[in-house]
Amino acid sequence: MNIFSIARYMLPMTRYPYSGGVVPCPVCGERSFAPVAGIDRRLKRLPTVMCNRCGLFYTNPMPTESELGTYYEKYYRFDYQLASTKPKQKHILKRQREALGRVQQLQGLLPDGARTLDFGAGSGEFITMMLEKGYDAHGFEPGETYATHAIEQLGARMRQIGWQEADFGPEFDLVTSFHVFEHLSTPLPALQRIARWLKPGGKVYLEVPDTAEWFARKGFGSLHFAHVLGFNQGNLTLAAAKVGLRPLKVVSPTGIIFEQGAVEDQDAHAASGLATSRQLTAIGPASRYLTHQLSKFGLSGGAKA
Repeated sequence: MNIFSIARYMLPMTRYPYSGGVVPCPVCGERSFAPVAGIDRRLKRLPTVMCNRCGLFYTNPMPTESELGTYYEKYYRFDYQLASTKPKQKHILKRQREALGRVQQLQGLLPDGARTLDFGAGSGEFITMMLEKGYDAHGFEPGETYATHAIEQLGARMRQIGWQEADFGPEFDLVTSFHVFEHLSTPLPALQRIARWLKPGGKVYLEVPDTAEWFARKGFGSLHFAHVLGFNQGNLTLAAAKVGLRPLKVVSPTGIIFEQGAVEDQDAHAASGLATSRQLTAIGPASRYLTHQLSKFGLSGGAKA
């Protein structure tokens, strides 16, 4: 990694360094889409579209898995968190607070000593918190900077691998994934793998940024290269339904604990996701961005959804 490589991801009014290709909706497979924005929060050229069936926001053309892999392995942590060799202490403290809240949401839902897996575990704070609560907690993380730190803290309970290389059996009472799926260009195969890792009666706790909140507040200022997908409650629930998971507990619109079980009316979730996104795009992303920027100086109350 060098400063010139990083600059390709930061220099305004230029394209991100990827080729990619035009893809159908990564959640529902719909091939028609509507443009949402052509730039992101760094004023770099980034094409974001909305699926015309389920309302998913996604980058299109989409970077290839190889292009995304290179970015996350070499540049992501420095690009967005200025961490080149290890996590910053303020990041660790923030993640510890978040982990505590998430553990509390699971109270009463797991057997004593439940075996758990954190998919995309970052620097490992959630695993540590689960161990302190008496669970048999494990995790994996593909990024070298944070995985190395977590392995130093957790030993063999933590592995540095990507989800495509993960080779677990149906051995977990719970699989968690916090702010990971917005980074994946192919979310359904990843969810299918999670479903295969569950014991009978196992649960999945997914949390992603809520596009309905962030885009409503910031317009294209909420978009950036690292988040190739933008979920709302409807299309996140639809994605889970496609692999045999149904909501058990809704912690937040896009923070949901799922259980095994079929969802009969997937079309209703697609329709809900589309309605939410259409409401968001009724006011242009530039207008929302400008209103948000003005609000910082007390000149506006901010855009409303």
